[in-house]
Amino acid sequence: MLIEFKCSNYLSFKDTISINLTSMDYYTEHADSHIIRTNREEFDLLKSTAIYGSNGGGKSNFAYALFFMDNLVHNSFKDSLSKEEDRKEWNDFFRLCDSCNKKPSTFEVSFLRENVIYRYGFEVYDWKIVSEWLFKTEKRETLLFERTGQDFNINESSFKEGKKFPEVNSNVLFISYLAHHNGFESSKVFEFFSKLNIIDGLNDSHVKHVTRQLLKSDDKFNKWITKALKFLEINSVSVTNDEKLVTKHGTYSDEKILTGFTSFDLESEESEGTKKLIYLLGAIYDTLYWGKIFVIDEFDSKLHPNLSVKLIQLFHEFNYSSSQFIITAHDSTLLDKDIFRRDQIWFVDRDQFGASDLYPMSNFKATDGLRSMSDFRKKYLNSDFGAAESIEFTESFLNLTKSISLGR
Repeated sequence: MLIEFKCSNYLSFKDTISINLTSMDYYTEHADSHIIRTNREEFDLLKSTAIYGSNGGGKSNFAYALFFMDNLVHNSFKDSLSKEEDRKEWNDFFRLCDSCNKKPSTFEVSFLRENVIYRYGFEVYDWKIVSEWLFKTEKRETLLFERTGQDFNINESSFKEGKKFPEVNSNVLFISYLAHHNGFESSKVFEFFSKLNIIDGLNDSHVKHVTRQLLKSDDKFNKWITKALKFLEINSVSVTNDEKLVTKHGTYSDEKILTGFTSFDLESEESEGTKKLIYLLGAIYDTLYWGKIFVIDEFDSKLHPNLSVKLIQLFHEFNYSSSQFIITAHDSTLLDKDIFRRDQIWFVDRDQFGASDLYPMSNFKATDGLRSMSDFRKKYLNSDFGAAESIEFTESFLNLTKSISLGR
């Protein structure tokens, strides 16, 4: 379970930003349905988080940052064997700062595994690992290893696996190398990232294979998705011998009597919204079944607001596997006290120098006019939380528009 994610000097994030999924005790709303109870005395965790912000504010960059860290953990060992010219150019640092191109990008996660807190992170510059660290907390935080370039400080009593492989290439994460060799503690870190599923809500390619595989192998999923899609008059979804996904619809006589069924090719004959829903349902089922962390950018795209609400409520009310759901969204109808707690809502906003900041609604207090019964949606659209700026139609802009429309 994710506790916290931090990053800096990556895309629009110049300074360190942090998202924390620990719940706040003084918020009592939805305590039975929105909270994951842990065995740690100091905190419980949130089942979901929603991130809002204006166009270009940096919401997608948050998802990209988490994906970058996940991707480097999974692939740094494999990619180190690639030719230098095949590696992507290093240019994902914050580019609106003269000195940032000389500084590393930093990433860190804290997560809970078997009631133990792990804190893992690294700094990377031009695909070289500048520093890397791993701590674990049972009763108190203990260093397992830390690395500066090719210099390693390894806790020999608590991290014996690190002594077996004292050196790795400069562009390989130590944790990835150790996990590849079945290290005990490093494998736990690697498994956390294996349960992290990050997708672009505008692109179905990342999740369609999940739905396809579930339809082929899981009878329970077949029954579940059939019931979920009943409101669309879809009788079933199946996979053909040539791996196409097809939906089955009823056919009716002029007297509206069911006469049979016909199949539609999901990719070419169903709406974009129907396609997204079917693929999304597979990913949600997989997340709830295996206790994963599902991060989806542009969650609400192509979905009716009522459907978005239903999916979030489903995740809250029937999440018994300690799964977590992190979304970025624009749909302000989801900003409702009946859907999210105040500590579940976050905002991303850019300052005048192009740097994004990430901050929670819980930063705003009663003195700012925020109470449990406040209209979150109205306050957000009024820019009371920031992160909701829109295009400004100045007088000079309007005059120019008028001259264009008049053809001169």
